Amino acid sequence: LWQAWEGRIVPRAFSIGYVVLSYVVSYVGAWTTLELINRRTSGRGLYNWYLLVGSSVSMGGIAIWCMHFISNRAIVLGDAEFAIQIAYSPGYTALSFFVPITVLFVAFIAFGSHDRVSIIRVSIGGTLAGLAICGMHYLGQTGISNYTCVYNVGNVVGSVVIAVVASIVALSLFFVLRAAWTNSSWKRALCAIILAGAVFGMHWTASMGTQYRLKKGDASLSHSISRDLTVIVVIVLSIVACFILLIFAILAQRRRSRSANRAQHVVLASAIFDEHERLLVTPEGLLPNQRVTTSYAERSLAEEFGISHPVFQWIFRTTRNWSSISSLLPGMRNHLHRASIRRGPRPVFKSDTKLGNDEGEPTDDYSIIFRELFCIAAADLAEQLNEPLENIGILFDEILATGQETSKPKAQWNSLESTENLESNGTAILGRGQLLFLVRRANRREAERFAASGYRFAEIPNVAHIIARSMQIKCSDFENCLFSMRAYSSDTHILRPGVHVACFAIRASVRGSFDVIVRKDARSQLPTMQLPIDNLNSWQIAYLSQLDGSSVATCLKFLNEKSTSPEITKREQSFTIHLYNALLGLRDEINDPFFADALLIGRPISVPCYGSGGDMKPAQATIIAFRIIVPIQFRVQGLKLGFTPLSFFRTQQYVYRHSPDHARFARKIHKEFGPIL
Repeated sequence: LWQAWEGRIVPRAFSIGYVVLSYVVSYVGAWTTLELINRRTSGRGLYNWYLLVGSSVSMGGIAIWCMHFISNRAIVLGDAEFAIQIAYSPGYTALSFFVPITVLFVAFIAFGSHDRVSIIRVSIGGTLAGLAICGMHYLGQTGISNYTCVYNVGNVVGSVVIAVVASIVALSLFFVLRAAWTNSSWKRALCAIILAGAVFGMHWTASMGTQYRLKKGDASLSHSISRDLTVIVVIVLSIVACFILLIFAILAQRRRSRSANRAQHVVLASAIFDEHERLLVTPEGLLPNQRVTTSYAERSLAEEFGISHPVFQWIFRTTRNWSSISSLLPGMRNHLHRASIRRGPRPVFKSDTKLGNDEGEPTDDYSIIFRELFCIAAADLAEQLNEPLENIGILFDEILATGQETSKPKAQWNSLESTENLESNGTAILGRGQLLFLVRRANRREAERFAASGYRFAEIPNVAHIIARSMQIKCSDFENCLFSMRAYSSDTHILRPGVHVACFAIRASVRGSFDVIVRKDARSQLPTMQLPIDNLNSWQIAYLSQLDGSSVATCLKFLNEKSTSPEITKREQSFTIHLYNALLGLRDEINDPFFADALLIGRPISVPCYGSGGDMKPAQATIIAFRIIVPIQFRVQGLKLGFTPLSFFRTQQYVYRHSPDHARFARKIHKEFGPIL
């Protein structure tokens, strides 16, 4: 039989089953490749290098190499006699496996891992990927030991064009979707269809223009690799790729289930922003988080866990002074372990520790246990991010509701109105779960380290809906919340040194406390307007004392008349004009008629502020305050102001940088927890 066809073109036929199987194999490899690339976050770090190598092997070794040999298995030569079927040279076959992997490794490096899509990078990377497909095909064909391949030039050119163009289209679409965080698994699967089509289309375009001339010589195939052996290798590699896809699917389902479960509990999340105002997320677009506990146990129906709650204010101050509790963490873990053993026959650890007894009532030490659970969750979150506890961030001054809603009307989160409603008054928003945030800024070096360890930085609008959906938060509101966190993490809204005119307006709360009007962009600050002077002299203080108890309207009238009076000195006239302009500016800032009735406190108030360098010890600013009590039903009309609980406003005044209260608070913590731990 060999002699009959020796030196002649052997007729061919195709097995449809293997043709279909070749595309399936290529598709599995291409999909696995995109799943691996999607998880790349940086060009640094072992994690990202593993993904880079894995994606190169998946594409070059499975989508291209395996597809090639399965496709060649579909070629039936002659009358399907075994002796004249295609056999392969071991050397060329091995070389054809590593060449596309190497080229694709370079191609994927060219693509980069940034969210910004570069046309040049995509074009170079897509072209290299297309050439890797073509190179592997013709190198593999060269490795056929018993046939000489005869090519049609038109098919060769067409196969190259198909491989390059389809690769660029598929990878461009993938990276555009990835950059916009809209590349869900089914969209990656669609991109894989196009990418596999590049391999499949290139191969069969070339194959249809290829003829096989049987070589002259020894018919022995003892030194060749049979096509059945290559099929076995392909099956093994394809099973590995399927296993990887299965693992990804299982992990994705577990993450969805865990997020849905945590949405019903008290959870602590990390919101870290880089120098470009982007938010740190996992490759799936989620925030790093740890569960604190199943729920907060209130002592009565009137008590709700919100920003006015003493426990929230305690952990708020703690996050400004992590060193005060870092040495207590081992003792807290032991105490939680002992407490869980006392409350049941089965030990319960960490966030599963119960805050109530068997009847569901809070225990006597529930406040201590909850605070311990929070500290442990923060420590675990720091470990998850590979950060020291002191760098994990500060507590954001809002609590978000998550999970299934109650039958009561929904209280939507709004960064401009969240504390204004009488019903909210520092209480938690309606919902089964509660979400707390630790916010911070990361410098360039820290951002690179996070990216190298497997995290990405994304634009807030691109990931807000992903986070909101996973934690069951209203997306439009949550996006505003993230913007508010970003501003909060910058710590730029602070009182500057100098003299300020301020409005101190409070109202009674329906829950028996008071709320105070604050700036919505800096809820630790009263509405203020700065005067262009550094401090008040004794004569200026005496000048203010004659207006003690006067309303804003009266003061404005007095100052306006004084500013044009020839009886006052030049320095008095200058101070009068400055004070008058500051009052007008504050009135415009508040933009509400109630301010006209506010009464002047004749004695100026000294308050701490940051030094000129920001990191220096706090300086002192002077406030000329106007006070007023507004009715309980009063609501601020302007968009720049809102209400916050007076108790929480007071707490925020202790937590500025380098505050001497940090040391006092640390001593108080050790005094309280020392005997327990």
